[in-house]
Amino acid sequence: MDTRTKSVVVLGAGALGSLYGAWMARAGLDVTLVAREPHVRAIEADGLTVISSSGKAVLPIRSVSDPSLAGDADLLVLACKSFDTQELLDSWSGQPKCAFSVQNGVGQATELVRRYGGSALGAVSMVGATMSNPGEILHTFGGATYLGDLPTSYERSAERVGEALSTGLEVVVSSDIRSVQWSKAVLAVAAMGVVGLTRQEYHRVFLQPDSRAVFLELVREAASVAAADGAELVDLPGPLGVASLLSLADDLAMERLEGIGQEMVQSGATSVRVSILQALDRQRPLEVDAVFGEVVSVAHMHGLKVPLIENVTKLLAAVDSAIRGDL
Repeated sequence: MDTRTKSVVVLGAGALGSLYGAWMARAGLDVTLVAREPHVRAIEADGLTVISSSGKAVLPIRSVSDPSLAGDADLLVLACKSFDTQELLDSWSGQPKCAFSVQNGVGQATELVRRYGGSALGAVSMVGATMSNPGEILHTFGGATYLGDLPTSYERSAERVGEALSTGLEVVVSSDIRSVQWSKAVLAVAAMGVVGLTRQEYHRVFLQPDSRAVFLELVREAASVAAADGAELVDLPGPLGVASLLSLADDLAMERLEGIGQEMVQSGATSVRVSILQALDRQRPLEVDAVFGEVVSVAHMHGLKVPLIENVTKLLAAVDSAIRGDL
């Protein structure tokens, strides 16, 4: 079987998915973005504009709004919000040789495994992007994309995909992708929990004493769930390493968090708006189940109590319900 990766479909190409599509197109792959209609129209008219610290690039790239028109591909990249996963996958008839998700949550590969079996990989994206306008995205945070074989993956799948993508983006092939997924998920619970309820820019979370105290408590609770699930947390590239933070006593951890906030101010990183804040700005549904609900479910499975995470989950679920107009 020919396992080379030549074509890619990105399902749910918002800011992050479009950035991945742009990188893969630059690497010489045949890329199709499946995106919302305004984004598709803008790309068809003027190309996809990517703005980063290195400048501005405009790329002609195929884009469609109907997943059924995307066609088959060697590689599927799932980049939609978690609540759109089922509908998009149901509407796409492709049978990829490999598939991975750059979504939030420790369970983001579950549906890919169910549908595509050994073709599904584990992945973690440490990349940041926002959409300034339809057809235009800002690359806000540089970071690696981690790939790793799951227990169900075909042997060395992550290595082969990593080789195909390495000319377009920074790829790290991990032998323990589950620990990487949990390491990001623990920080996501804390960051999105505090930001979602306070609506602060990210640096303010660390500068304000009460918000950073809650951030730290959320990290410790989520880390206890990861440990019960058998994951060894690791420091991922960036200013905040979860393993190092957890090794500190509370007073030193609080100092470290405050220092991160000060470093962000000094470097001019004062407009970082994590994804949940972007969703709130636009009054879009929130990924409560993927980011928080899965952690609570795993905690219950192991008989753990996580009262702070549970309460944050309930409050954000209420915010999400109001956005969706459920009441």
